[in-house]
Amino acid sequence: MASNLRYGRPMRNVVLLSFLGLALASTGCLSSSHRIGKGELMNLSRTAPEQRGEKVRVVQGLGHTEGPPRADRVNNNTVVVVHSPIWIDGRPHHHGHHHSGSATSSTSTGGGTVGGSGGSFHGSSGTSILAKSKKDSAKDLIILAAAAAVGLAATEGSRYDGWVKLHPMHPVHLYGPYGGYTVLPLAHIDERTAAWADHAYVRSGEGPFTHLGRAPLNRKGFTYSVLLGGGQIPALGVDEADPLTGFNGHIQFGYFPTKRIGLQWDIGMGWAADDTGETVFISRNALELDAYLAKAGPIHAGLFGQIGFASRYDDGVQFDDNSNLLGGGALLQLDITTRLALTGRAGVTRSFGEGASEASLGISIY
Repeated sequence: MASNLRYGRPMRNVVLLSFLGLALASTGCLSSSHRIGKGELMNLSRTAPEQRGEKVRVVQGLGHTEGPPRADRVNNNTVVVVHSPIWIDGRPHHHGHHHSGSATSSTSTGGGTVGGSGGSFHGSSGTSILAKSKKDSAKDLIILAAAAAVGLAATEGSRYDGWVKLHPMHPVHLYGPYGGYTVLPLAHIDERTAAWADHAYVRSGEGPFTHLGRAPLNRKGFTYSVLLGGGQIPALGVDEADPLTGFNGHIQFGYFPTKRIGLQWDIGMGWAADDTGETVFISRNALELDAYLAKAGPIHAGLFGQIGFASRYDDGVQFDDNSNLLGGGALLQLDITTRLALTGRAGVTRSFGEGASEASLGISIY
């Protein structure tokens, strides 16, 4: 037992510091700059110049990392002048005409089997506290993971991802290959310019900027979730008809290649006190497949399945063992913004030769 506690503590500290760093890094400020993707640029270039500002898809930037140089502000009575840009050295440039209230421009360049695999006694005399120690470490981990989730929800979750209305002469900051940069009015961007640019930004302070509405929940990409709840804790010598119940929590991270299907790594932790007050601790690590199959307004329903392994530590009998794990159940999700959702799940896992049910609720950031 002493060796376990001694060598487990440095790794615990590394994990705790990693989550603390994530929590602090996730509390950045939102930017006034909004990114326009390549596909949206191409679509806009094919729209009549006088109409292309009616509905533009943008994603809000973070902090000062996505802030292009300043451009002059346009206003509602700025005259719409349509030009195709001139090209110099393979880059689009503004014609250099200056109209009252219109934006000026500049250019620059820069370059086992289910049921257990055997176990061992972790103390032969006295009182063992291995399970209690692991429970305390798990509490710290969950607190920091939840802090990171709150930080991400405050930034990434509230980040504006949707459509805005712009003046046709609103400055658009265009970034091309090899560090190329230029700024043009929205009405001046033709198909050649859009094909040259990799992406673009518009800044809310450089002209009329009206939010038209957020896009629906989009899971595609990386995801992070923290879910808290309760359930049954498999324990030695406990009648399955009257199972031990206690806390269950999950930290999940993964990737959704589509808006409905995703793979996540699930870190599960649960604990309870037996009838003598001793701690039983369960840790679980599993690969999970999520599939959201139905949607009704902001509510989404789906299923999950997982396969992995579990470890059990019981201070009451001073015994620990390991097992394969299988699990599955139902998912219910309420979308809050394009990148933030409230997630609930209920399911059953089988490990150590017995089944255990659980339910949890938390937040998911995409």
